[in-house]
Amino acid sequence: MDDSKVVGGKVKKPGKRGRKPAKIDLKAKLERSRQSARECRARKKLRYQYLEELVSSRERAICALREELEMVRNHHLT
Repeated sequence: MDDSKVVGGKVKKPGKRGRKPAKIDLKAKLERSRQSARECRARKKLRYQYLEELVSSRERAICALREELEMVRNHHLT
């Protein structure tokens, strides 16, 4: 006896459910993966450049404030 079922006018066979995975060209998949990795590295590089600039800017601000503080202290002592 056939285990097929008729559901909504379509014959359904028992077994695996869902769609079969589409056959993706392996070379295309690898190229997409490489491109994604390149883009990720580029974003990471930009993020680190931004953070380094931010740190440098804050360090300059700290130096300027220390100099200002030293001037104020010296002015009050005299």
